[in-house]
Amino acid sequence: MKFKQLKNWIQSGPDKMPHCYLVAHAGGTGYLVEVEVKNQLEPLRDDKKEEVMQFDSVEQVCKKLKKLGLKKATLRLLDPYDEFGPSHPVCKEDMVITL
Repeated sequence: MKFKQLKNWIQSGPDKMPHCYLVAHAGGTGYLVEVEVKNQLEPLRDDKKEEVMQFDSVEQVCKKLKKLGLKKATLRLLDPYDEFGPSHPVCKEDMVITL
């Protein structure tokens, strides 16, 4: 999903706020944003380059999403070792954060 599409979606009405995920990879240094659209996650893309937007810190992501009017998001940690565990892991790596 392009950034401008997300902006337009949010401006269409406060009751239609999309759910956003801040995704971090264990051992990685960057973050990306995924938007839930029809029960599927789509990465947030730059309007001009159409590349997935990368962020250096949680604060940087929060500032960008807060400007759009979002109040909360889910921080999700992806661990490459999860693929070796059970199909439904007991430990969840999601945490709702206030922007």
